[in-house]
Amino acid sequence: MAALFLWFTAVVQPVPSDAYVLEGPHVLQLTAEAMGTIATLELEQKLLIYPQTPETAPAVYDETTIYAMPERFRSDIVSGTIQRTHLVFGDTSITVIDGRMSVGGDPFDTYQELLRARTRWRLMRTLNRLGVETAICSLGRVDETVVFVLGARYPDESASQLAIDKTTFLPVRLLLVDQKTDETGSRLEIFYRGWKKLQSGWFPMQVQFYLDDRLVREIRVASLRLNPSIPAETMDPEALKASVAASAPETPGEQKQQAVEAVQKGVQDFRKKFE
Repeated sequence: MAALFLWFTAVVQPVPSDAYVLEGPHVLQLTAEAMGTIATLELEQKLLIYPQTPETAPAVYDETTIYAMPERFRSDIVSGTIQRTHLVFGDTSITVIDGRMSVGGDPFDTYQELLRARTRWRLMRTLNRLGVETAICSLGRVDETVVFVLGARYPDESASQLAIDKTTFLPVRLLLVDQKTDETGSRLEIFYRGWKKLQSGWFPMQVQFYLDDRLVREIRVASLRLNPSIPAETMDPEALKASVAASAPETPGEQKQQAVEAVQKGVQDFRKKFE
């Protein structure tokens, strides 16, 4: 009987149990400590957008992103087919495409919110805004990695959730479920891969996006700079708005001058806040 018991315990894998699972806020505290601190980061990366037909090669764009932790983020894509700027400052978000303000948000832009949230309070606030119930925590797996699952009871994937590596406490997968589209909901999965140590913090070198289980886009970091000098107007939403108005061909000369003055005033106000 003793031999049979040893054989049984060796071959039967234990089922994840909530009895040994840390509470959500505790997991997020450890995640914030694991991610560490980064002041300013500038990245040169490749954005790959995959077509619906697998045999077709993805479209590749050069993208420059700037993280000014924790409140500010900017992304710029300049190519022969599109010019796009996405700027985040606090709870304000602006997107300019080919010189015109874009209406409505892009769900693919949410990946950077988690990377800017490097304290427990900011992680909880960000996840709650994305629809993740941080009070719920269970133990599960993503691929071969044992993870803490915040927002759902594993293996339930009907609710938005964040998977955190049980060993490193770094984010692995952010699952966002939109229940408004149909009965089953639309699933956007964001995988954070290839975490790299950068002085006192960690940052993923690859981000993959799956929409309803299909790979639709990918970010590959090509190079990065820590704590670069960033002009104040680069991260100022009012300066971006005014520059769009100033460059519009239908804008009268007087209004263009007012727009230029608004840019200058926005920069001055911005510097006063952060100097």
